[in-house]
Amino acid sequence: MKTGKLYKRPKPGNNGQDPDFSHKEVTFENIKKILSGSDDIQYQDVYINGRRDLQVYVVFVDGLVNTKIVNDDVLKPLAQEGILAQAKNFSDIIDLIEHGTIYHASRKVLDNLGDTISEILNGSVALVFDSEKKAVIFDIKGFEKRTIAEPTNESAQKGAKDSFIEVLRVNTSLVRRKIHSPYLRIRETMVGKQSRTAIAVIYIENLTNKKIVEEVLRRLNSIDIDGATTAGSIEEYIIDNRYTVFPLVLNTERTDKFCHNILEGRVGLLIDGLPTAYIIPATISMFYQAPEDYSLNYIVASFLRILRYTNSFITLLLPGFYISVTTFHQEMIPTLLALSIIRSKEEVPFPTSTSIIFMLLAFEVLVEAGFRLPRTIGQTISIIGALVVGQAAAQAKIISPVVVIIISMTGLSSFTMPNQDFSNALRIFRLVLVVFSTLAGLYGLILGFLLIIHHLNSLETFGVPYLSPFVANEGRDIATDTIIRMPLPFMKKRPSNLKTTNKKRQG
Repeated sequence: MKTGKLYKRPKPGNNGQDPDFSHKEVTFENIKKILSGSDDIQYQDVYINGRRDLQVYVVFVDGLVNTKIVNDDVLKPLAQEGILAQAKNFSDIIDLIEHGTIYHASRKVLDNLGDTISEILNGSVALVFDSEKKAVIFDIKGFEKRTIAEPTNESAQKGAKDSFIEVLRVNTSLVRRKIHSPYLRIRETMVGKQSRTAIAVIYIENLTNKKIVEEVLRRLNSIDIDGATTAGSIEEYIIDNRYTVFPLVLNTERTDKFCHNILEGRVGLLIDGLPTAYIIPATISMFYQAPEDYSLNYIVASFLRILRYTNSFITLLLPGFYISVTTFHQEMIPTLLALSIIRSKEEVPFPTSTSIIFMLLAFEVLVEAGFRLPRTIGQTISIIGALVVGQAAAQAKIISPVVVIIISMTGLSSFTMPNQDFSNALRIFRLVLVVFSTLAGLYGLILGFLLIIHHLNSLETFGVPYLSPFVANEGRDIATDTIIRMPLPFMKKRPSNLKTTNKKRQG
């Protein structure tokens, strides 16, 4: 941050300034009037070097600042620095403070009341000079925060063990620690009239497509809501299609995965108060990639990716396929297998489609219960599910044992997906295909699958086709880093669908 000049923040979007006080002058009375009624706001009037004619007001939020640093780096110099007492007027004092008389690294001068209030509420200390209608801001945040810990939802055997936390400035520093490029840009904007949540847009200037960057900023600045305290508060306002269950932006808690995508030419979002980051644009192939794919041997990584693609088809199609062949197309089943299925269905009162739907819904209930219950109790859900829904139901002749096997294979296949949002979308469409198969057998299953492909093919995310590289750029990137992963020395170019300024990632 430059000092010695009046700092003016770039004008944010619709929510950046509150029209009720943005036009007012920066004075102690105006600040106190706006923040009145809050007992955690601290107001102090200080005489500079003991001179009553040089009075300045100190305003900060108790609990958001480091009071020791405030005492040592701000209040103590105001009281003891003799050079401040020699100043002729407040303008000279502000000039001296700007040039290091109060020795703090992060300081700036504001002449806008809205920006001043925002900085105070974000954990800064303000020195208010009524005669100059200005405030000197010191960034001295000191609130409690969670330590940087290992990722909980995206574990990896080989890879970094740090993850994002809820503090924006800590998260941006984690990115800086991994990307030392001087062209790394972090542009911040505010969203939310009341919450005034800071959002950092991160990209590499001489690499990332500028049209994507500007479109991301435009959509963020057009958000007009009171509060942005949840991930959906941002995600649902910036995606291209709000009527799809497939995720159009990729979220991650891993810093290495986030930085890898930034270096690929994508745009990242960090939201103050949330421990997850967003990556834009996200294509379907990204949801099949795990963080450790680039740490393992390329043959092993390719095998695991093929396994994920195969499992996604299994979890999506297997229940509907079983209903189709056992209800409408028995001639497709080998004789011995057909006899085994018939014996397992003896004395079962419900048709196959009803059993499948019941078991799928029971499985969804077990998964949801496992997510919501405390960890100590949630571990018992798998045992209860195996005993009650599986073994007991089969022994009581309520459910066929083959149906239990089909649902178990379907559930296990869905858990191999690296991204939970994409897995949830497959779970929804799995139920849809079951209904189609119940109505029309294999014809209904194929029709439903084609409708899903058509829906995916119609999706775009920030101008990039969702199914790329399978449907865009003549499939040039398919053999590089999609279903299989080539050795890293062979991956010389960045994804062509991003239209990056610098298309080479290595020589």
